[in-house]
Amino acid sequence: MGYSGNPTTWTSGGPVVSPSISPAMVAFLAMSFYNVIELNFIIFSSFKRRQGLYFWSFVAATNGIAPHSIGFLLKNLLGSRTFGLYITLVAIGWVPMVTGQSLVLYSRLHLIFYNSLGLRIVLAMIVFNVFALHLPIIILMYGANASPVNSWTHPYEIYERVQVTMFCIQELVISGVYIKTCYSFFDARNIINGDAIRKMQHHLLAVNVLIILLDIPILILEYTDMYDLQTVYKAFVYSIKLKMEFRILNRLMEMTTRKRPRNNLGDSFPNSSTTRIHDAQSTGTGIRKVETGTLTIDCEAHRIEDITA
Repeated sequence: MGYSGNPTTWTSGGPVVSPSISPAMVAFLAMSFYNVIELNFIIFSSFKRRQGLYFWSFVAATNGIAPHSIGFLLKNLLGSRTFGLYITLVAIGWVPMVTGQSLVLYSRLHLIFYNSLGLRIVLAMIVFNVFALHLPIIILMYGANASPVNSWTHPYEIYERVQVTMFCIQELVISGVYIKTCYSFFDARNIINGDAIRKMQHHLLAVNVLIILLDIPILILEYTDMYDLQTVYKAFVYSIKLKMEFRILNRLMEMTTRKRPRNNLGDSFPNSSTTRIHDAQSTGTGIRKVETGTLTIDCEAHRIEDITA
């Protein structure tokens, strides 16, 4: 998170706060705050059913960006002398911003990935990293910021790099599983819709690759000790990732609502009214799980449409 020291320096006259922030940081912060406002508007206008893990992870990830950024402002721009205040704000925002994003990816994966064991493993990884990465770094962060120089700083700097790397790997794993699953998911659709679905497939894959590439500068800034710039850039990147998630969701919605060809009896290809689809036990994502018997091609439509319907 880039908070490996207290901004206060000590002189013969007592503590002096030395705030510092560059124009690039101001730009990233301003865009992050704007994106938070826009995302909240998009969330509450798009999700008609405001329940389930997908909705709440979106809300948490979006609204974690603001306190995280405000904490940074208090420390570096306003020069707050109360380290407990800005560290608390950073921690309160950082946890939902980072893990909320992973839960958004998990929930989106749940729409097209039907391997229940694989989904449980992904969820277990996210929960494990909450305790293994979030909690230790928050404790170290309070200690490292208690005074300009103390014994907490070096352990914090080491673990800071560990957690940044591990969270990037976590999102890479989830996105990688999604990209791999997309091929099977779209191959079934190609049978019906052909070129249109292939173009959509390429678009979704490109967006997912871009989301992965946005993490590379975070790692570069972290390992080059540009902590403050890394912190504000990270908040901006997470807000961009969330906006791109809506592009992916809109594409999936477009695909599932695309007019289906008709068979020789004049009926459209079977959907929930003509195949053996029934509601199963509600899952943690708040998305209805369905079984289709012998025909699975429209299964994903019901999962996706249940989010916004």
